[in-house]
Amino acid sequence: MNFKEKLFVVLISLAITGGIAFLFYHSVWGIVLAPLVGFFVERYRAKERRKKEIRQLREDFMYGLQVLNGALQAGFSMENAWKEVEKEFLALEREPGVFYQEIRRMNSSITYNVPLEKLFSKFAEKYEVEEMINFAQIMEHGRKSGGNWRRIIEETVMRMLERYEAQREIETMIAGKKLEQQVMNLIPLGMLLFLQFSAWDYVQILYESVLGVLIMSVCLVVYVIALFWSGYIMEIQV
Repeated sequence: MNFKEKLFVVLISLAITGGIAFLFYHSVWGIVLAPLVGFFVERYRAKERRKKEIRQLREDFMYGLQVLNGALQAGFSMENAWKEVEKEFLALEREPGVFYQEIRRMNSSITYNVPLEKLFSKFAEKYEVEEMINFAQIMEHGRKSGGNWRRIIEETVMRMLERYEAQREIETMIAGKKLEQQVMNLIPLGMLLFLQFSAWDYVQILYESVLGVLIMSVCLVVYVIALFWSGYIMEIQV
């Protein structure tokens, strides 16, 4: 994590803890929770970076499968077909991603007579992408059985693309729901802020008594649990 990312995490952590301290306790002492909040913020950002990387890897893999299938149908061997995949990604007008780098490394190892299916299997297990793991198993089975590569890959690519497109359609459908979820997450905080400025006499006791602090602490815990739960139920696995 570079300096800019660290600074961003620190600023976000201070903003969150400052907001919590003001909305739930009207006290600056909530800032002491900044390191703990920073820990969770960094974990969340790391998780999101990982999800973005895997999403891009899956997208590149599905495109690579189509190129691989086309190369096999054109008469290339499996090894040469993967080299064609590498060339195709190199020709793309964007910065080479993880998939290209791994395929390039895999193709380089092929020249040392390392079995292709073992190389791809290690690649798939490294990133734990379900489609890639399944494809690695198909490659290994096809090699052992001596089956028709062209027919096996063509059927595999067709089924994987159908499943991938179905998942993308579902993700598109729930994108609006995720936006609604984010808005709903902010409503309790907005209501609390509104009450503090428009009806302070009504909520003052919650900030100036031990019982009030306990009640606000319980509300905070429930709110945080609700945030995590709403995020969990929106994670759709196909």
